[in-house]
Amino acid sequence: MTKFRKLNRPTGHRMSMLRTMVSQLVKHERIETTVAKAKEIRRLADNMVQLGKEGSLCAARRAASFVRGDDVIHKLFTELAYRYKDRAGGYTRLLRTRIRVGDAAPMAYIEFVDRENELRQSKPPAPQPPQRAPLDPWTRSRLTRQPNFVNRWIWGGTDPRYVSDIDINWDDITKVIEKLSEQNDYQGIGLLNFNKNEVNHWKQLTADATHIDLQLDYADKNVTWDSLYPEWIDEEEEKDVPFCPSLPKIESPGKRLDLIVVKLPCRNEGNWSRDVARLHLQLAAANLAASAKGFYPVHLLFVTKCFPIPNLFSCKELVIREGNAWLYKPDLNVLREKLQLPAGSCELALPFKVKDRHYAGNVHREAYATILHSAHVYVCGAIAAAQSIRMSGSTRDLVILVDETISAYHRSGLEAAGWKIRTIQRIRNPKAEKDAYNEWNYSKFRLWQLTDYDKIIFIDADLLILRNIDFLFGMPEISATGNNGTLFNSGVMVIEPSNCTFQLLMDHINEIESYNGGDQGYLNEIFTWWHRIPRHMNFLKHFWIGDEEAVKQRKTQLFGADPPILYVLHYLGLKPWLCYRDYDCNWNVDILQEFASDVAHANWWNVHDTMPEQLQQFCLIKSKQKAQLEWDRRQAEKANFTDGHWKIRVEDQRMKKCIDKLCNWKSMLRHWGETNWTDDEFYTPTPPSITTASLSGF
Repeated sequence: MTKFRKLNRPTGHRMSMLRTMVSQLVKHERIETTVAKAKEIRRLADNMVQLGKEGSLCAARRAASFVRGDDVIHKLFTELAYRYKDRAGGYTRLLRTRIRVGDAAPMAYIEFVDRENELRQSKPPAPQPPQRAPLDPWTRSRLTRQPNFVNRWIWGGTDPRYVSDIDINWDDITKVIEKLSEQNDYQGIGLLNFNKNEVNHWKQLTADATHIDLQLDYADKNVTWDSLYPEWIDEEEEKDVPFCPSLPKIESPGKRLDLIVVKLPCRNEGNWSRDVARLHLQLAAANLAASAKGFYPVHLLFVTKCFPIPNLFSCKELVIREGNAWLYKPDLNVLREKLQLPAGSCELALPFKVKDRHYAGNVHREAYATILHSAHVYVCGAIAAAQSIRMSGSTRDLVILVDETISAYHRSGLEAAGWKIRTIQRIRNPKAEKDAYNEWNYSKFRLWQLTDYDKIIFIDADLLILRNIDFLFGMPEISATGNNGTLFNSGVMVIEPSNCTFQLLMDHINEIESYNGGDQGYLNEIFTWWHRIPRHMNFLKHFWIGDEEAVKQRKTQLFGADPPILYVLHYLGLKPWLCYRDYDCNWNVDILQEFASDVAHANWWNVHDTMPEQLQQFCLIKSKQKAQLEWDRRQAEKANFTDGHWKIRVEDQRMKKCIDKLCNWKSMLRHWGETNWTDDEFYTPTPPSITTASLSGF
């Protein structure tokens, strides 16, 4: 989990230093310090600007309790608040400068963006912000003593983003309260996002409790889902340090709360799970619950038509659900760890530049897993993936889910490679056409039924683990790399098995639309609150159309680096074991050349060559695939592809080995493309099964 920066100082000294530095930054708008301090200052300074933009007495009190100097407070609530009134976060930036002599500490400027001396001269003079009198010492002192029930200034009335049109069923609420009363007494109830009539109803329903109407400032209207989940961030911090927009928190009421009740909006349109207000309310409630300082349980009750964030509030912690009322009893320690993560994928949940990643964990409760359904063609890939995991030094269990279409012969190879085989019943995608590629890919949901493990790192069968990634077991569900837009790539992801999560996935397969018709799109609709890990942990073998030559060269260097720089290399396009080893056969297909890399191809074959010969036999090529490769080569020759791979003479010995009845692959080319009896021939070789005992030295 993410840790706070200690900055080599005791807590009191550290906080005093940060208060001084933030105050100096506000006053001078630019200071130089170490990169580590600058990152911490940036977070605090942006929070101070956010308070200035709120402009309330409550915000002024909070700012005055942190920064030093009346002039600093005045500048926050006038000049800076006005300057950034239309900006949603990101008020400061870091500019790396030099390496400090003596201790070699990296230094950086931290400065406010859009400072006056940066504005173009051609811009018309900006209108002056409204002037407020500086705070005198007495007023400042009074603000710091202001009680928690101080009234806020409300700008613009109720924000429609936070409005829930749900008609509360008070009978359901009564049943939930009765269940809660059976478990323990509750003294304080916090109510968030309810109107006055509903608050009064709560007071009548639970007359013996103390009720607190919780106040939460709205998120800036410029905070969008795209800003929380950008398609790309500068993970390596080469030009900028990624930073998430600020989401206001509920100020602690200073009283014990045993129950926090929140009414959540749930839009009827399909994108209800990507709602900033809905996310904000849940994170705010979770932060308030996590701030409890006693040893008493805190329950959260959500009133909503749509299910709460499943990986923030686990279904294993669901006490009872009655209609639209969801009562949770979270593990507060686990919740506190989750809340140290960024609000979205706008920052890395796992630092990029860490030399040594140490993680112990529970070896017997963690496993790597993959799945094969209706596709024995991926058996070779799964065997190579297992080999790469062991070569990386991991000793975790390897679990593979297979269906009845995977033969005993192929199962024997998987088992000999180290996979523990679990036979599953396939799950059909109800929105897929018959015999389509995605017809059975919802079978991946079976991963959540591996409840004999606490954590699973799922990996696709077409990748290699180049460096040990056991440390990912320390990450929460769902941790993954970005894909496109606001979505994650499910090729490598951390999950937490749970039968109730599996049931959640099954309950909605008829209603939720997957953007790509597959399991990745579906999972992205369920787990919209995901956590970004560096793309080096699921690096795609892909050259984008817009990649400049320098970028392509850099990728090629990464593919072949020795020792490896990448943690995981994910093979897109035609798979290495379906090509001859001489070169990447993606070169011979026009629309697949973006996936072609001879360096990455050779890397896969290096791993293949470390496998025992008996396992290498699972990577032999069927005659029909040999004919396809020759057909593609001839088409490339006919088109005179400039890369010239079609000229390379194939020396791969697998060309001469036949594993099926149709050994004369050259004769197939005479009728290639015609519908004939070979098109539906799925002959599977049936030599004797092999055992691990026969693999000496593996």
